[in-house]
Amino acid sequence: MIVDNNLYMSDAQAVTSTASSTRSLDMATALRNVGGGEPVELVVQVATTVTASGAATVTFSLDDSADNSTFTSQVLTAAIGKASLVAGYEVLRIRLPAGLQRYIQVTYTVATGPLTAGAFNAYLALDRQDNLARPSGFSVL
Repeated sequence: MIVDNNLYMSDAQAVTSTASSTRSLDMATALRNVGGGEPVELVVQVATTVTASGAATVTFSLDDSADNSTFTSQVLTAAIGKASLVAGYEVLRIRLPAGLQRYIQVTYTVATGPLTAGAFNAYLALDRQDNLARPSGFSVL
């Protein structure tokens, strides 16, 4: 997968209550030199396993804005329980929808919280890394 450090919205961002990503991306400049015509994906993954004293859930959304101030949710996941939010879990991987406004960010909405631990990565990626590792000596018939 090809990931540019400038395309991170959250880099192991600790989240205990509802929060937006630490960065919003200006799409007028963020993707200026990324491969023309190539599909760009939003990836959100768990960096640090989520813990909470109660039955916490987190909902993840891709938001956009014309002015980098007032954001509107464009893509929203279902509420995901803390038991599923373990380090390495890929919460969301989608192609960026057409028609997004100039600025984008990710919002982490915590319900039945707060979380006592948990961190997330959110970034744009150019290529999908989805090969399967096989043991030595494996053959396909």
